[in-house]
Order: sequence, then C-alpha cells, then structure tokens
Amino acid sequence: MKKNSKIIKYPKTLNINIGVVFFALIFIYLLFNVYSYLTAKHVSYYEVDTGSIRIQTTYTGLALREEQLVYAAEGGYVNYYLKDNSRAKQGSLICSVDENGNVADQIAQAGGNDDSLDAAAYQTLVEQMKDYSNSYSDTEFYNTYTFKNDLQAELMEAVNLSALSSMSEYAANAEADKTFHRVTASEPGIVSYYYDGYEGVTASNFTVGMLDASGYEKDNRKAATHIEAGDPLFKLITSENWQIVFAIDDDLKAMLENDSVIKVRFKSDETTAWATYEIQNRDGNNYLILSFTNSMIRYASERFIDVELMLNRQSGLKIPNQSIVSKSFFIVPQEYFTKGGNSNSLGVLTETTDDAGEKVQKFIATNIYASTEDSYDIHEDGLEKGTKILSPSGGDSYTLSDMEELKGVYNINKGYAVFRIIKILYQNEDYTIVERGTDYGLSLYDHIALDGSIITENEIINE
Repeated sequence: MKKNSKIIKYPKTLNINIGVVFFALIFIYLLFNVYSYLTAKHVSYYEVDTGSIRIQTTYTGLALREEQLVYAAEGGYVNYYLKDNSRAKQGSLICSVDENGNVADQIAQAGGNDDSLDAAAYQTLVEQMKDYSNSYSDTEFYNTYTFKNDLQAELMEAVNLSALSSMSEYAANAEADKTFHRVTASEPGIVSYYYDGYEGVTASNFTVGMLDASGYEKDNRKAATHIEAGDPLFKLITSENWQIVFAIDDDLKAMLENDSVIKVRFKSDETTAWATYEIQNRDGNNYLILSFTNSMIRYASERFIDVELMLNRQSGLKIPNQSIVSKSFFIVPQEYFTKGGNSNSLGVLTETTDDAGEKVQKFIATNIYASTEDSYDIHEDGLEKGTKILSPSGGDSYTLSDMEELKGVYNINKGYAVFRIIKILYQNEDYTIVERGTDYGLSLYDHIALDGSIITENEIINE
C-alpha cells in the first residue's frame, strides 16, 4: 500500500506559563531590592530618652593654712613634749633644746628605765599603725618612711614628757647655766611638727606645680635629735580658717559659678562640712578654692587632702556624643521676617540682580533653629554671605554676614534629616545630658542619627 507522502505541518503555538512569569518578576524585584539595600547608605538611629550622668566630684586638693614656723635660737639636742597636732595655750611648753646634751642624756636614761608606756600613749601608737595598714598602697610606698618617722617621733614624745617630769630639778639647774632652753608657744594655736615649704602659700600666690602631690615630701622635726641654730623646730597654726585648692574643668565651673556654698565630704574619715568657695582662672586653667572655718585640726597633719563635692547627678535627655555635630547659622533680626509664598511659614525676602541687570525679589521660607529676643538663626539653600534681605515694611535692607556655630543633632522622625539645636548640661566621654523642653530642640523618644557626621540637612534616611 502506498504511503501518503503529503504531511501538513502546523505552526507551533507559544504556550506562556503565567506562574513562571510571575515568579520571575518577583525574583527580579527581590534582586533589585537586595542591590538597593546593599548599595544604599544606612543610618543607625538612637531613641532619645531621659537619663543621668554621674559627675566626677572627687579631687585631691592642696591645704592652705595660717602657719608660722618657729626656728631654734640655739643649736643642740632637742626633746618634744606636746602631742603633735594638739592645741597649745600661749606659754605652753612645746620642746627643749639642750646645748651640751647633758639634760638630753638624762631624759634618755630616764626614759630608757621605763618598761612600758601609759595606756593613752600606747593606744595612740596602735591607732597610728592601724590607720597606716588600712591605707597602705604599693603605689605610695614612699609613705612608709614617713610613717616610720612619725611613729618614732610619737614614741619619743611620750617617753620624753614622762622623763622630764621626773628630773625637774636637774633641768632647772641647766637652765640657770643657760645651756638648757625651754621653747614655749608665743600665742595660742595648733602645734604641728612637720614642715614642707608650703607654710607661706596662700590662695593668691599658689602655683600649678604645687598642686601635684606625686613628688611631695615633708620633714618631721620630732624625728630629729640634734639641730642647728636657725633650723625649724615646729610650726604653729594660728587660725581655724583654712582652704583647699584644686583644678577643675570648664563643665564643673559652669555648674558652680552661680552659687558660693557647697557641701564637701572628706574621704579619709567620711565626715562632711560646708564650705564657701570661689573660682579663679589663671593662664586658662580653672581653680576651685574651698574655704572652711572649722575642722582644720582634724587634717592639720595632711597637706594634700582627698575631698568629694556632694553634687547631684545631672539629669535630662541623654544622647550619645557621636550624634552631636556643629553647624553654622546666619543671625538675622526678627524684623526682616515675614510670611509669604505658598505656605504660612516665616521667611525672608531676598533681592538679587539678574544677568540683564534687573533686580529680582524672591521669598525664601526658612526654618528657625534658634532664637533670641530680637533675632533668629537660619540656614537655608540660596542664602549665603552677602545676600541682601529686604524689610517687609519697605525701605531698610540687611546683608547676611553675622554667623554663629551651634551644636545639635539630626532628627530623623519623618524619614529625612532635620537639624535640632541642643543645650548641653553635662558631658562625659560617651554621653551628653541636654536640657529638655527647649525651643527648636529635642523631645522625649525622638529618633536621632547615631552618627551625625555622615548626615546632611534634609537627606532621605534609610534605617
């Protein structure tokens, strides 16, 4: 049978699967979004909240007192009889100087025969050793030698006083021969047996180097057994009025400059006292001078004293320092602002000259960033130094020139960056406390750019 060789071919139809097309479009859309996300600038934000910063308030200050050094009129062997940092009446026996050493030897022998100290003297020595042990620090090992000298001097004082009372007749004979000299207080005061060269320092003549305690040294005269004529014997502190001075930064100065009284805690014994104060500025540095009228005797043996200023924590809106940037603004008198254009916003009317020499006036709406009683701070495109602004009342004009730099952050609540002025209350290394409720400023729960340095005004923000 003959096969039919006529074969009719029909054109193939294109069958489009709508599902494949749909998923292809979705895939392309996803690729586009991933690409856009990877190539776009992303801005991290910080939500403004209330907070506080603990203020650094502990300082080491230089103690200044009314101190008089008493010098030896004759050289010889010295013995001390009054307790260090104790009150002396006028005429009280402080020490004695024996030129040939006979009385001093007798005192030493009499003291050597004593097998024990009285209870009060013994307790004083024990307390001194406890205090040193509790405050010992490897970084201040040099204080060990001071402690050793102080302890020896305290022991010597207790023994000498007991010995002198047992040989009053022998001492009287030496006085008659003018080889034994009693030294008494010329006026009432606090007797101190160390000197350090700071005795003449006052709040008006101290220097910056004096405030450094790292190289401080003092000489305890009670540890000396023999002196030369003209050597310091002791010093007499003649007034309960005394001062402590130390350097402070600009932030603390700003906090304190509207007052004159502050409560202070002494770190050595945790006692508190009220002080009046003044702030001095020398060579660009600020110094706080605390003045007291009591408690001096408690710290008469200390030249450098650790104190804590009892200030409250600073509280307000807490923001990271990284968000803060500075921006320059034109200062424009309020009388040159008016309303116009297609909005009810305040703005200024500028006047320029076109290429044909014709004067052209244009209204530019402005954002107010800060204000005073008679001016606004503005920063807008189209406004630059030399721009002429017309008065709404006619006649007068103002040329943009005066500018000021203000600190602020970029608010991104609406999806684009808006600069907001801040008023700084306090700042540490990481955070800043700013005033709440200021005009043109921040509000609680605002979103701000975490890194303000990468943002520009009116920039669209991708979080």
